[in-house]
Amino acid sequence: MTLLNTLFLSSLYDGSPDEKLIIARRLQAIFDDQLPLMSQSASALTTVHPHVMALEQHMQAMGLGQLCSRCAAGAGGGCCSAYMADNCDVIQILLNLLMGIPVTFDHQSTENCGFLGPYGCQFRLKPIFCLNYNCTHILRGVSPQSLALLYQLANTVLRQQAIIEDLLLTELHTLIKDGHIKKDTLQQH
Repeated sequence: MTLLNTLFLSSLYDGSPDEKLIIARRLQAIFDDQLPLMSQSASALTTVHPHVMALEQHMQAMGLGQLCSRCAAGAGGGCCSAYMADNCDVIQILLNLLMGIPVTFDHQSTENCGFLGPYGCQFRLKPIFCLNYNCTHILRGVSPQSLALLYQLANTVLRQQAIIEDLLLTELHTLIKDGHIKKDTLQQH
């Protein structure tokens, strides 16, 4: 593996949530110019949007945003604990920025995930754990039909999200190789 590949990968997955957000914003500035030229990535982001909205609407109907935020505010932070923010990577944050989500990070958050807002997770494209795990509060509080629909909608989004992540990683590598992304763009300062 070349030094560039090592730097590239470590900059996407290492560091604090704050550092990852800074790098994602730098990359967003580049992608805002380049995305129209990346037809597959642009198309994939457009294609996933209605599925993300359907999932979000179903989660709201189930009351998950309020339930998860309330639980996270309790002792230990619940499933959306501060530890979960560390599991987000630059690509996860970049995907949401490219979808127009004004991602912020709460530096004061010590118990709950710094990406958690007052109405739940800020992310439209969420980390896989956050969509695949349902605690006992969720499992006991909803109908089997509602839970089945949640799983179906989440799986649709996650499949498409994996495709978009792969496309973006390929595009990032090409942008680095072609000189559109400089080494210092990926470095944490």
